[in-house]
Amino acid sequence: MNLEKDIEKCQITQKLILPIMYDYKRKRDLLIDENQKEQMRTELRKIKEKAIDNIEELKKKAIKNLEENGINVIEVKDKQEFENAIKKIIGSEKLITKSKSNVIKEIEIEKMLKDKEILETDLGDFIVQISDEKSLHPVTPGMHLTPENIVKTIKEKFDKEVQPTPEAIAAFARQFLRDKIYKAKVGLTGANVISADGSIFILENEGNISLISRIVDKHIVVTGWDKIVENREEAQKIVQASSIFASGQNYPVYVSIISGPSKTADIQKKLIIGAQGAKEVHLILLDNKRSDLLKTEFEELLYCINCGACVNLCPVYHQIFTKYGSKDFSGPKGVITSSFREDKQNAYENGAFFCTSCKLCKENCPVKIDLSELIKKLRKKLAKEKIEPENIKEMIENTKKYGNPFGEIDEKKTPDKFYCC
Repeated sequence: MNLEKDIEKCQITQKLILPIMYDYKRKRDLLIDENQKEQMRTELRKIKEKAIDNIEELKKKAIKNLEENGINVIEVKDKQEFENAIKKIIGSEKLITKSKSNVIKEIEIEKMLKDKEILETDLGDFIVQISDEKSLHPVTPGMHLTPENIVKTIKEKFDKEVQPTPEAIAAFARQFLRDKIYKAKVGLTGANVISADGSIFILENEGNISLISRIVDKHIVVTGWDKIVENREEAQKIVQASSIFASGQNYPVYVSIISGPSKTADIQKKLIIGAQGAKEVHLILLDNKRSDLLKTEFEELLYCINCGACVNLCPVYHQIFTKYGSKDFSGPKGVITSSFREDKQNAYENGAFFCTSCKLCKENCPVKIDLSELIKKLRKKLAKEKIEPENIKEMIENTKKYGNPFGEIDEKKTPDKFYCC
């Protein structure tokens, strides 16, 4: 019965999502032609290769420049160190306003801060949060929920009648979230890119990140050190590519370039920290097994700019959605990272053998990460430890014994099992 419900849910989701996915491709193709796209991808690949090749030097430079600008930078190895650091920064504050971030999702912050109210302020994440649903996509988490479903949840949770239209839902969220945002003293965001010359870049369309990074007293930025590039010029190129490849949009509505806490020297040139924006900016640089990828055959995963383009045209993702990938990232990237952050069995359960090797993920990736090839390498590692589907084991045994994957064949009968890949 559960399988039947899962199939039915996936079929409903497909009807909602697939038109959006293919429309994204249409919009992107209107912005850049094939030659422009390849030029952009080649340039971004070089930027990220250079950054990861020199990451220790760039990290030291970034920390030095950011700290000189007044940003408190904390490096953490794992979830436990992160928990200790963030609890110390937050202190006794109870309300935390949060923006969408796959890195924050990765460390499961809700489990660490059970005594706090963590309010999602991105509309998609807010809808997912109040609906007790799972995020469907790294960039557009709530696109599987219809207006009818959403207003039903709003009625149940807040006893508010809202018309089942995107406009009415957005208006309700704007009013509800702003009342909370203005009360919060701590804002929690991710970052899209960090320049080693001392700036944090955060892109958005809604304006919620601008609010929760400025109205609050403390702005906490959480991201992986793999987001560091050499300078602001390279960072701007990643910002534009993130927008084009994530949503088929030429440039984000807002780009925050944060180089320190707010300050003023308007009174007799005396520098005052904490003018109208955040009084404190904290940057937590997370490792969480990223170092394990360096100098390995999986290192190019660190080139990822988290645009979600790899799953937008993925045929496996289109069939089973969140059942393919890890809890923090859908698709093949999530599968591979889960083998490092959790274990190989977990990677198997997340879909290591689901990939069809069609390479659409690589063709759609702004930095040309060959995820299907990385999945093959992961499968080899799993097979060495005998972690593989029973069908594959059966095929191998049959081939050894009978010279074919089907087993003993009666020429008058059709084999009762067919295998693929």
